[in-house]
Amino acid sequence: MKWSEKCMLEFTHRNLFEDDEHRARFKDLLDCYCSAPFFSKGLCKCMYLSAWDDAHFTVMLDVLNEMVLERDDHLGLMKDNGIVMEQQAEGGGDIGSAAIIEASVDFLNDIPYDRSRLHTLEIEDPDAAYIIKRGLLAAQCIDDLPPIDR
Repeated sequence: MKWSEKCMLEFTHRNLFEDDEHRARFKDLLDCYCSAPFFSKGLCKCMYLSAWDDAHFTVMLDVLNEMVLERDDHLGLMKDNGIVMEQQAEGGGDIGSAAIIEASVDFLNDIPYDRSRLHTLEIEDPDAAYIIKRGLLAAQCIDDLPPIDR
């Protein structure tokens, strides 16, 4: 069984998809990019978060397509875009989006997310806090999977 299939199976088993659309968007990303040279467990975690809605899915898809066209073999462009998007969200006062993007950047950089931020976020933006909590569950699931087979 391929790594991507194991991931989908575990996410389904642990009921990590919010709805059929979330599942379909994530599966599309995973199927298209799991064999890319830049694919990593950290990127897979970001894919889970970005598949939450169409807007973030489209942004992720645009960046991934650009990386493929550029023949990237690392996540530099993705990390740079994440930092810029986080700053834009913070500057626009969108605390929830900034927090979700911050979690994504942490995933890409293989940095543990600081869970102490969730308490304040639960008050300021409960939906964003929920998404991050679900993302952390998915991240643990991904970490528990065997290494990615190429």
